[in-house]
Amino acid sequence: MAVLCQKGQKSAEDPTPNQDNYFALHVGSVGLYGVCDGHGPFGHLVSFRLVQSLPHFLTTNANWGKDWATCMKEAFLAAQQELLNFARVEGFSVEASGAAGSVLVFEGPLVHVAHIGDAGCLVASWNRHDSRVLYGTEETTSPTARVSASAWKPLAARCGRRGARSGMSRAFGDTACAGVIQEPHYHQMFVQPTDEVYAIIASDGIWEFLDYAKVVDLSAKKLRLKGPREAVGHLVDASRKRWAAYCGDYCDDITAMLVKWNVNAKGSDNSTNYEFALTQP
Repeated sequence: MAVLCQKGQKSAEDPTPNQDNYFALHVGSVGLYGVCDGHGPFGHLVSFRLVQSLPHFLTTNANWGKDWATCMKEAFLAAQQELLNFARVEGFSVEASGAAGSVLVFEGPLVHVAHIGDAGCLVASWNRHDSRVLYGTEETTSPTARVSASAWKPLAARCGRRGARSGMSRAFGDTACAGVIQEPHYHQMFVQPTDEVYAIIASDGIWEFLDYAKVVDLSAKKLRLKGPREAVGHLVDASRKRWAAYCGDYCDDITAMLVKWNVNAKGSDNSTNYEFALTQP
């Protein structure tokens, strides 16, 4: 697996920090992977806290390893409440700051995905003869989440040239936005032990201009021939080129985490086949 997390550019002299964050955790044979994409004045603090709290609430939930749908739902809801407490203690507001989040749990042969907002997750085949999309999350928007212009005004820096994408019906934080909830969409899928499968969990810095089929086109062959590090780098480079083409100087923060399963690694029995590459920006 490999991850690349890069700060974008909101203006020529952009003082804002990278508001994306991520986590990867292995508990026995279970793998947890997540990406959170913050927005608003304190979005970097929101995403930072969520990548700490979500793994905690997942691994300590009573339904861990039993009922994954309930486990992930309750973990997302608990993370929201903990975020509100954290913001109150630390003295910052989450009225107009929040985050999207996507979490994947691999409990071979089952894959579980929970997400809210526009941080998406793709599961695909990297098989030489059958590279294709197997599953991709879908963002949900709602008119009830589109609050008054005055409430959304603090989010203008996040929306930039993409104002039409406000109105996510599910997000962490964003307490000023009526209708926004934290119950995630949940999906489960079965992966055969011989399937050549990989996942990409990413912020919308990737998904804004690349659909799932195009991401498979860009990553499957590169992953098969060069490995996760090169595949992630190639994908992020392609995304940044599209940001430059469509938005000029503006580019969102970009995070992409790639996890490849059923790897035939030399000298490995594949029972604990974990290798992590942190790609530097």
